[in-house]
Amino acid sequence: MMRVYQVPTHTRLWLVITIIACSLPQLIRGPAWQAGLVILVMVIRALADRQRIRLPGKMVRGVLMASVVGLTWFSFGRIYGPDAGVALLVSLFSLKYLEVVRQRDAYVVIVLGYFVCATALLFERGPGMFGYVLLCMLLLTACLVGINHSDTGVRPLAHLRRAGALTLQALPVMLVLFVLVPRVAPLWNMRIDSGQARTGMSDSMAPGEISELSQSSDPAFRIAFDGPMPVPGERYWRGLTLSHFDGRTWQQAIPRGMEKKDYLAERGSPAPGWYKALMSAERGSGYRYQVIMEPTQRSWLFAMKVPVIEQGDAALARDMRLVAQKPVSETFAYTVTSYPVLSGAMRLDSIERELMLSLPDQDVGRRARGLAQQWRLDSSSAEEVVDRALRYFREHPFYYTLSPPPLPVDPVDEFLFMTRRGFCEHYASSFTFMMRAAGIPARVVVGYQGGEPNALGSHLMVRQYDAHAWSEVWLEGRGWVRVDPTAAVAPDRVENGLRAALSDSADDEPLLSGLQSFANSGLLGRLRQWGDYVDFQWQTWVLGYNSQSQMSLLRQLLGSVSPLRIALALLAGITLLLGLYTLFLLSRDRGYRQSPMEREFWRLHQRVASLSGVPLDTGITPAQLAERIAERWPRAAEPARQWALQYQQALYNPAVLADNPRIRHLRRLRNRLYKLLD
Repeated sequence: MMRVYQVPTHTRLWLVITIIACSLPQLIRGPAWQAGLVILVMVIRALADRQRIRLPGKMVRGVLMASVVGLTWFSFGRIYGPDAGVALLVSLFSLKYLEVVRQRDAYVVIVLGYFVCATALLFERGPGMFGYVLLCMLLLTACLVGINHSDTGVRPLAHLRRAGALTLQALPVMLVLFVLVPRVAPLWNMRIDSGQARTGMSDSMAPGEISELSQSSDPAFRIAFDGPMPVPGERYWRGLTLSHFDGRTWQQAIPRGMEKKDYLAERGSPAPGWYKALMSAERGSGYRYQVIMEPTQRSWLFAMKVPVIEQGDAALARDMRLVAQKPVSETFAYTVTSYPVLSGAMRLDSIERELMLSLPDQDVGRRARGLAQQWRLDSSSAEEVVDRALRYFREHPFYYTLSPPPLPVDPVDEFLFMTRRGFCEHYASSFTFMMRAAGIPARVVVGYQGGEPNALGSHLMVRQYDAHAWSEVWLEGRGWVRVDPTAAVAPDRVENGLRAALSDSADDEPLLSGLQSFANSGLLGRLRQWGDYVDFQWQTWVLGYNSQSQMSLLRQLLGSVSPLRIALALLAGITLLLGLYTLFLLSRDRGYRQSPMEREFWRLHQRVASLSGVPLDTGITPAQLAERIAERWPRAAEPARQWALQYQQALYNPAVLADNPRIRHLRRLRNRLYKLLD
């Protein structure tokens, strides 16, 4: 049976461009065979459209579909989940193009295209990707316009202009729906194990781990302050508190005998006693700020001490760290106020003191233990021991480097007395070890230090290379006090960041040059600042527009919020927009508009009538008009006959002048006639 193609020829190119554009985000991040599949489909379809080959039958298409399912399983180990599911959808979307014969088939491809282009937002939701998705939707709408226009004389760009007009008309409706429709968890919030890699801080610290993380310039989180920013020396963003040391690795730990519900103050659960005491203590001044955190697939958050959560699903632990209710699988915003003086209100129980003084067996750090115990004997207070330890780092030839030598046997003694070259984790680990050996409760805190202010906005950008580790010691009457031994060796690390601290280190020259080029202060630097500012505003006002933000806005707009008021506001907004659209359409001149060909005819018609002085019949044909010209101006007979012939051929057989712009060609003939008529 012969197939009748119902999709206009001028729309097929748009379909090809649109399928490639919608599939491109997945082709970039997916396995290589997907790009090969799209190329194969396009080649087969191009040959079939030129009647070089026949379109594949049901059996061949079935084999291709089974192959796609098998390759998806081979590449991802599953055919469900975000990664594998999107890969399978995009592959089947491209295969569907082999079935496009009737107009109905084109409709199916276009509808699938809207879903496919939206899947790009599962993995990237920045303003750039949103703009790209809008472009794909514009192309899909242009295809939808094209398949409903069978006129071969319509220029392809006309479809794009009409699609743009439809998109612009839909934007106000989209904004009304965005603001008023109740916020629900998006599709990508489904907790499906997609095999995504965990990024950022791990839940332990061993020599070399943070130095590896510090070689990345990827964003970690952004912070927007309600008031003035803290000085660089106070920008310590604590994430994890590590209390157990096995001789090489520091890990999180809960004091023996203490239950989780007594260690973590969660919303909706009875507050433990330490949290009640903390909230009733004198807070003093604090910093209020919002943190917009990048996905890490982990549950710990970052804040200055001591954070009091105001907005966001998070809990405060006894060791002053914030914990999210679930792993951060997408951009996560939370608002806190940090009160530094509250750290003095924390109490140290006996079981907690035992954990903060615990040390591994005697085979680890023998010389460090002896040195710390000697300091304790020679000192009158714990503060003096701390000062002696910091003086030891300042007065001996210690070096701050991202490329420290390995410590295979005893990481404490080998670092303190032999290599003396290390990164922040080496200094924090050895310092905390010596404090415990001297009988002073201590722990390691890992997180980030510093942050780069954006010149265009009131926020800080904290990147992975700002990762840092420091110590906290318990001092009677003062509570937990931060001590950063790295600052004793490389004070520029705290005040000016990692780049300044490594500027004199030849070992770290390759990384340093890369970081300096990244922070270029020229045109690239300004563009980076603008990009960061736009992305921050996007995260704040679009992705950060959650149910809590919506309720706050609706209270300002509607007063009290109720389902009835929201429904009425939604109805009023849509009605107002429809009314404005109606007024706009009614105000436009809906009279008959001449086509370009008709205007060309009437220009010559009116010129001949005005020069001859004899009215011409409005129903005259182009051939009759040429005859009138020949009668009145004999020397213009042949040009008039050519004009009439070309006009009729262009009007009734566009293929004749397919290689020439019709209007321009007729205009040249008309201008020749004008010269002969004058």
